[in-house]
Amino acid sequence: MSPRTVRALTAAFLAGAAALAGPATASATEQPTAAVRPAVAGTVAVDFTKVHVWATGVNVRNADSGIPFERCKTFPSRQNCQVVATVSRTTVTAYCQKQGELVSDSGYSSRWWTYVESPSGPWGWVNNVYITGDEHLAHVADCTF
Repeated sequence: MSPRTVRALTAAFLAGAAALAGPATASATEQPTAAVRPAVAGTVAVDFTKVHVWATGVNVRNADSGIPFERCKTFPSRQNCQVVATVSRTTVTAYCQKQGELVSDSGYSSRWWTYVESPSGPWGWVNNVYITGDEHLAHVADCTF
């Protein structure tokens, strides 16, 4: 990825995060809908991609604003992030992926987590064990935060 693309993605994410933060009482799980995506004037819109969750009852995890949100964002894990939604055998919009807690299930293991929009609206982390593809998804950007 070129430095210009990385800067554009970072700027878009930060602008989106600032817009989402809103008043101090806003919840971090109140993310933009697919129709309202973070963008920065003068840049190309962030490329979102689709991923398929192959399992049933998969937890989508995030945290409220402030320190809990920062912990969850920095290191996605079952301990740092609460369940904000569940998904089952569906295709969801993905923003990026990063390493976090190692999860093992159904003979697969992964430290990679993907930030997705659940069909019910909240954004959050899903471990790549439950997403069709390799442990690190080639078609999903790595998070720059």
